[in-house]
Amino acid sequence: MKLNRKLAVLAILGMTGLFANGVSNVNTLVNKINNTEDVKARGTLLKELDKELSNMDKKQLPAAQEIVNSKLKFSKVLEK
Repeated sequence: MKLNRKLAVLAILGMTGLFANGVSNVNTLVNKINNTEDVKARGTLLKELDKELSNMDKKQLPAAQEIVNSKLKFSKVLEK
């Protein structure tokens, strides 16, 4: 019985760590995008963010989308 309880605790801790890692990556990418001035680098980071979101678990996706919606700043590109 003790072994089952220990395994359950380890499984919960492992899943919590995975959840925090995925959302943390999204948060880091959003911060990099907001702090980047270069348009090409920003485009590359946006593609990386899109890839991260598409590979994310469905349970993590709402939290990650909330980060993107609340923190991501859209810049206006001036056309000549």
